[in-house]
Amino acid sequence: MRVKVSLFWLLLIIAFFLSVNPAVGLDKAPDFTLIDINGEQFKLSDHLGKIVLIDFFATWCDPCISEIEHLKNLYNVYSQDQFIIISIGVDPQETNNDLKNFAQQYGMEWTVARDTDQVSDKYGVSPIPHLVIIDAEGYKKHDHIGLTEESTLRLEIDSLLSGNGNGDSNGNSDTGHHEPPYTLIAAIVVGVILFLVIGIVVAGKILGWSEAPKKRHSHKRRR
Repeated sequence: MRVKVSLFWLLLIIAFFLSVNPAVGLDKAPDFTLIDINGEQFKLSDHLGKIVLIDFFATWCDPCISEIEHLKNLYNVYSQDQFIIISIGVDPQETNNDLKNFAQQYGMEWTVARDTDQVSDKYGVSPIPHLVIIDAEGYKKHDHIGLTEESTLRLEIDSLLSGNGNGDSNGNSDTGHHEPPYTLIAAIVVGVILFLVIGIVVAGKILGWSEAPKKRHSHKRRR
């Protein structure tokens, strides 16, 4: 009986943790190490404490070129103490000089680097442009495939900077697919756990797990 009571309280504690911890259900952004077009080595984890927007692109990609103007506006609006942009060239045929000339041509003043650490594979990049927004704690929060408007990105960045979490447009901009809010996921998990706990308690009553074994009384036969 004591074991069942302990299990019950343990499950309740887990359920409470899931309901109050917003990081449950989030994916930690894979770390990577690259060398930018100026020869400086950096890691994604160097930027913990800031919102990071990763832009996967190629110089021959027209939507990627169109995306640059939206990124420029973001770069000029937010302080680099709060928000940074990392553009990663995914075409292995493009050299460091190709990316450097491209960045100078289009005024990309933020970090630009070749993908020498299979970052695109780690993030499941296929079509480009592909944008990923990572929160200050290093969790992937927003994922966009295709040309994404500045207004959409600003809404998400402002939401993260204000500590509001997911914003109003979490998902792929080209498909309209939206991921469920993590609070909803936590609520579902809590409901499943409580359902299992109730099921264990009910099953225990039906099977008589909580009943103490009955003592057998011996009766002497009367002669």
